[in-house]
Amino acid sequence: MDERPDASDQGISGATFTRRGVIGLAAGGLVTIVAGGTVRAFLLERLRWGEDFFPGTPPDISLEPGAWTTTDDSITFAVLGDNGSGGRNQMDVARQMAHTYQTTPFGLVLLAGDISYYGSIDDRWQEVFVEPYRPLIDAGVEWELAIGNHELSEKKSDDAAAEIEAQLRRFGKPGTYYTARHGPMEVFVLDSSIPLATGEGGPEQIAWLEEALATSDARWKVGLMHQPPYSSGQHGSHLQVREAVQPLFARYGVDIAFTGHDHHYERTTPQDGVVWIVSGAGAKLTRVDGADFTAHAESTLQFMLVQIDGDVMDVRAITTDGSVIDQVTLQARSAA
Repeated sequence: MDERPDASDQGISGATFTRRGVIGLAAGGLVTIVAGGTVRAFLLERLRWGEDFFPGTPPDISLEPGAWTTTDDSITFAVLGDNGSGGRNQMDVARQMAHTYQTTPFGLVLLAGDISYYGSIDDRWQEVFVEPYRPLIDAGVEWELAIGNHELSEKKSDDAAAEIEAQLRRFGKPGTYYTARHGPMEVFVLDSSIPLATGEGGPEQIAWLEEALATSDARWKVGLMHQPPYSSGQHGSHLQVREAVQPLFARYGVDIAFTGHDHHYERTTPQDGVVWIVSGAGAKLTRVDGADFTAHAESTLQFMLVQIDGDVMDVRAITTDGSVIDQVTLQARSAA
């Protein structure tokens, strides 16, 4: 495992860079020849981690319904991205989410997009949502949804429009961008696709976002979108989205923003006060390299567990065996 010095100059804990080499490199397409290695083994490795075609067993766990506590000052929630494969990796992450609920109940999951690969949500609803998350669904957990690029193409089409409508209908959401208040935080869900972020629909969404941020009285402001403005992974930073969104997040006191799209975990140092997290390893893995904005990065299956208590937020990245691979504590910018 590679390591390099602390990448943070902001005094935030957990600022290290690591990469789980076999997984990250194989998923990224780099072949390393080892004794006894074969092309077949490499291809199987790629399918296992990069595509998640292998069938898995859904979690068979009973959870206590409504076991969490949400108040005006506190909330516990999870974050998950790029999880819609229906395969073994997704089931492993979902199983650990259920186990985590048993010890630290949460009543909300923020989905960072790409919740249905290899087909439409209506065709794959049972495989990619109901089966893996049945324990959480039965416990009454709520879900917020940012549309991903596998649900929305970067160009308008009838098929894309139908898939968007199906996803919004399944999750009962008013549109591809909206706000949701949960306890002490307000979640600003954005549509980071090209048409609605930086294309013809961009000005309308950005005007809406500025008004929503300016009028929010939430102690914690949280962003949620699919394409990451900051990423050192396979797709990299979406600079047009960064240019459109980051100035508003910085000006109006957004504390943290969660994204997906790249299939790894990455946390930035604060960018004008905003911490950005890529949590796109809910089912597949691709490489991550690290950049000057990186505080911690790994290519490993994971989800996030976030706890807010007053002006303090504890953020943890948890992998399939329950290990915490990264943890950071933030102070609310509104309290500064």
